[in-house]
Amino acid sequence: MAVAVALTVLVSTGVWNPFPDLWTWINTSGPVADPMPRWQERLGGTPQTVTLTDDYVVVEHRDSVEALNRFTGRRNFSTEADWSAVAGPADKPVIVAGKLLVKGYQVLDPRSGAVVWRDGEASAVWTYRDEIVDVACRTPRDCEVSGRAPATGNKTWSTGLPGMGFVLFADNPELLGTRPIESDRIADRHEPGTRPELLAFPIDGKVYVVDPRRSEARLDPALEPGRRDRVTVAGGRIVRSTATPRDGGCDVAVTALDAVSRQRVWHLPAGQHLRTFDGGGCDQRRLPAGTDSVLVGLTIDGREQLIEAGFGEQVLLCAAGEHILGVTGGLALVRSADGRRLSAVVPDGRNPAKPKALWHRKISPEASAALRGTVVVVSDRGPNRVIALNPEDGKVRKEVKSDAEVLAADDKGLLLGQRRDLGYLPFD
Repeated sequence: MAVAVALTVLVSTGVWNPFPDLWTWINTSGPVADPMPRWQERLGGTPQTVTLTDDYVVVEHRDSVEALNRFTGRRNFSTEADWSAVAGPADKPVIVAGKLLVKGYQVLDPRSGAVVWRDGEASAVWTYRDEIVDVACRTPRDCEVSGRAPATGNKTWSTGLPGMGFVLFADNPELLGTRPIESDRIADRHEPGTRPELLAFPIDGKVYVVDPRRSEARLDPALEPGRRDRVTVAGGRIVRSTATPRDGGCDVAVTALDAVSRQRVWHLPAGQHLRTFDGGGCDQRRLPAGTDSVLVGLTIDGREQLIEAGFGEQVLLCAAGEHILGVTGGLALVRSADGRRLSAVVPDGRNPAKPKALWHRKISPEASAALRGTVVVVSDRGPNRVIALNPEDGKVRKEVKSDAEVLAADDKGLLLGQRRDLGYLPFD
């Protein structure tokens, strides 16, 4: 018994290791792809988010944030943070970081971790390519939402809000806009996008719409959606979906209003909706999928379609069983009904049922695909592969054997992750 205890102590303290090869194997990872990445790093834990910029890889952990050199994988810095996000353009990004339930935030230089500027009052923060938006409250009923330049913190606009519907648990709390289309084994995009034309804040059962382009940014009166309503903003419009229970189903009416006059601009035909339902009943718990310019919807016979958000024009009508996997302003990824073909098409309001196809590609029914930056990413199965394609012609930019998750991608390369391991694969 004493011998066993002694052996245990020696092994656990590292004084003596009778199994060096075993411990080396446990602490060593295999490559996340074949051919091997340019670099591969084992992180201190499984990342929560990974953001790719021109020169840096920003990794958010549960209690810290770190920035790596994009080209070497070398760590630039690491610092404690309960939440973090990237703002600014890809060539001049900043890291916004803060503490749980503590007002304010710091803006960090990803090259060194140095504090560029800080705020001590904000209760919520949203990060965009062109702006940082935050809300600070003097009293529970007297708040101000402001836009700031990411590099300097200088205010570019501000307006009042009668309260705050958020507590600073993390960055980018949900506003009433659109949600991205999700993809298996391809992480949501965390690179900052352009700030939407309108921002919609849910506060105490009302929706306050803000248009930062106007001298009086807050657009009164506030909207008061009913229990069966879903109010969102897209394309500079207020989109209202009302569901009325009838004969065991739901009658849905989708209407888009001018944000200033509140006059109706467009509406969907009866029976069409934006897939805002989640589960049974007529409760609309989900935001519509799409972008700030196009919305994914369903026709009365269940076919997927794209609706231009500004004027309600149908710009893409899928065949029965087809699915929209990704969309930008001028391109959509569509999967065939049998799941074995991926197509890139150009949405066109003149002939939405027969859009121009840029290319087609065979995929397995278990494959997933997404638009990430300016590349199409495919995570295929049978065999396991990750493929990056040009969106314009479908030509392969990179193809590797891998069952890792795609954490980020842009026009220069992609990041793969497998638990704590992170690998970078450039396209050149």
